[in-house]
Amino acid sequence: MQYIIKGDTEKYRDCLVCVCGSDLESANKALDRMINNPTDNDLRLKDGHVNLRLELVGDKNCWWDNI
Repeated sequence: MQYIIKGDTEKYRDCLVCVCGSDLESANKALDRMINNPTDNDLRLKDGHVNLRLELVGDKNCWWDNI
């Protein structure tokens, strides 16, 4: 199981913005930072995305681990 940050754009919903790993506390910190005090990398990742939120994804659905 892994936490991800998802966001929406004008054209699409539920876009993968960032993979946060399996620790909920770290994922919440990453989301808070991305929303309230973003780094330069956070700004690039979230560019054009609104409604950032966490989601827990089951291992069989973590397609990014199989690339």
